[in-house]
Amino acid sequence: MQLCRHLRWKGHSHDAAELAEFQLTFARNQVPYSCLHTCQPWGPDDELAAPEACNDSRPCYKPSPLVDLRLS
Repeated sequence: MQLCRHLRWKGHSHDAAELAEFQLTFARNQVPYSCLHTCQPWGPDDELAAPEACNDSRPCYKPSPLVDLRLS
């Protein structure tokens, strides 16, 4: 899964400390997401801010340091 460094979600800073909890956050996909550029649930291109939508096909995408996240 590709992640954009501008994607944010509730618990973002806390989840990064625990890989297992971080992975569960994405597996459940039950938290509201927002874009750091807009502080809204959509990006600067007016498209949805979500892990499955924020990828390198969008002009605003910047890869996250967590680019090799693998969900099991």
